[in-house]
Parts: sequence; C-alpha cells; structure tokens
Amino acid sequence: MSNKPKTINGLMKYLRDTKGLNISGSSQKQKLMNIGYYHGYKGYRYIDKPANRAPFTQFEELIAVYDFDMQLKALFYPYVMQIETALKNYVLEVIVESVQSDSFSDVYSKLLDNYKCYSTTGTKYRTLQDRKRAEDKFKKELQRRLDLRNRIYGVQANAFKNDNKIAHHFLSKDKPLPIWGIFELLSLGEFGHFVSCLNKHCRKRISTKLRIQQSDDTNSMMTQRLIYTTKDLRNAIAHNDVVFDTRFKTGSIDKQMSNAISNAVNVSGITFDTITDYLVLLIYQLKLIGISKTELRKLISGFSEAQERLRSAIPTSAYSQIIHTDNNHKIQALKAYIGK
Repeated sequence: MSNKPKTINGLMKYLRDTKGLNISGSSQKQKLMNIGYYHGYKGYRYIDKPANRAPFTQFEELIAVYDFDMQLKALFYPYVMQIETALKNYVLEVIVESVQSDSFSDVYSKLLDNYKCYSTTGTKYRTLQDRKRAEDKFKKELQRRLDLRNRIYGVQANAFKNDNKIAHHFLSKDKPLPIWGIFELLSLGEFGHFVSCLNKHCRKRISTKLRIQQSDDTNSMMTQRLIYTTKDLRNAIAHNDVVFDTRFKTGSIDKQMSNAISNAVNVSGITFDTITDYLVLLIYQLKLIGISKTELRKLISGFSEAQERLRSAIPTSAYSQIIHTDNNHKIQALKAYIGK
C-alpha cells in the first residue's frame, strides 16, 4: 500500500484490487466511513491474530462480524458494570466488618498484610537456593503491598486534581478518603491488586460471602482471579476494542479458576479462547451475586440471537473459528445452571 494517504474511494479500490474484498456502491461506502478503515476494517479482517486472516470475500461479511462485536459489547457492558459494583461492595462489607473502621490506614495495617505468609523468619531451607527463592518471593509480595499503597495515594491525588467530587469533598477538608470512597476511584485492575494483598483469612471470608464453592477455592484466590479475568473484558468494552475473538486477554487464565467455574456450571473446556467462555464467566458471577433467573436467561438469549445472526452472514469456516463447536453444549449447561 502506498504511503500516500488515500481517500475513502481510494481505500475501497485498494480493498478490491489488493485485498480481494468485494466492496462498492454508496451504501457500503457509508458503512466503511462509519466503522473506519483503521478501527473497522483492520480490526475485523482477522480472527484472534493478524496472521489468521478471515476468509472474507464480501464486505458485508466483515460488517456482520463488526455488528456481532458491537452487539456483544452492548449486551455485556451493563452486566460487567453490575459485577464490578457488586464485587466492590462484597469486599467492602467484609473489610469494614473485619476492622470496624472505614479508614484505609486501618485496613492497610490489619488486612493488607498477605506478604507476611511468605516470611522466611524461623524457617529452615534445604539449600541456599531454596532460601534465596523464598526471600525473593517475600520481597516481591512486600513490594506489591507498598506499590498498592502508593497507587492508592496516587489515585486520590489524581482524582483531586481532576475535581472528582468524592476526593474534593474529603481532601479539601483535610480528611482522609474512607475506604468506600477509595473503591469508587479504583479501576477494576487496581481493585484486583487490592484484593490480592488481603490476608488469606479475609479473602476466605469474601469467598464464602460470595458463595464460591470452598472446595474449589482452597487458597482463597478465586475472587481476585475473577476480578482480573473480568477486567480484560471490561476494559475492552469500555475502550471499544475488539472482543468477539477474545484477543483482549492480557495473559494466561489460571486453571484453578477455569476448573472452579467448570465444576459449578457442570461444563468442560473453559479455556477463555472463545467469547462463549466469557458468557459463562459473566453468568457464573451474576448468579453468585444473586441476579434473577429471568435476567440471566435474557443475557443468554441475547447472546444466542447475536450468534445466530452471525452464523447466517459469514462463511462456515470463519464462523467455526469464532463460535467453537462446544458452544451449544455450554449454552445448555448454562441454562441448567441457572435453573438450579
């Protein structure tokens, strides 16, 4: 492609002549304008990774994937926000009950001390290398706690600078932000960091309060893992990034969490390599926080309708890369799970 900028007509010609995509006429020209060449075409021309080009020959096939992606974001967003709010409130309830205070300094000193379980004091090690590994782990966990504290103070400073009402209300009166106010300012990723620094006893209370099956959460880390996994989806939706092929994942998904969800929902193959698995993740969490069966069925129905529209609009070879063959089995398992 020439470095010289192209008009929309030039881009359409380029797509026809170089990319083999059938695109023409004022209607398709308008659609390309609306989705954008760089955000739209370049984002939806492949599945999962750029090397895996979608087998599209018609512009309308690409548009069908774009529409499916937008439908997913519109469908998932309110539920993701509901989960974020609920998880923060569950954690808030437990920590306030635990310290009988809404002071961050009290929470920090009494609950955000998970690093202590990695202390090497009084422990004997078989080799010097084993001791060094243990000391490095302790240092890493202590550093995470210190980083959390710095981040929380930084979040408050930024909020005050940007005239956030909560931050301004307290800080302008020289009062510390209560823990609930801090939670309002934290991103979902930062909140996950907070939960991961809580001691195991506190994390276990949160896990129990959420009614997570304790045999699947022996180290009481399910809550933070749910937060981190949901965070990737939430951020992709909020920034209008592509979600249909789960390219938004920032890292590998912990198998303990996948197994716990599989056990609860009674379905195998939760890998988070397909958007169906993120539907399972949402339904699992929404049921934990007590969302009604009617609302959960509505979410599944919306997903299935969008999926069927996609099926009828693109080649089978592309559809099977987006919606895997175990999709129907997972949908049926979800419906049975909701009915329990």
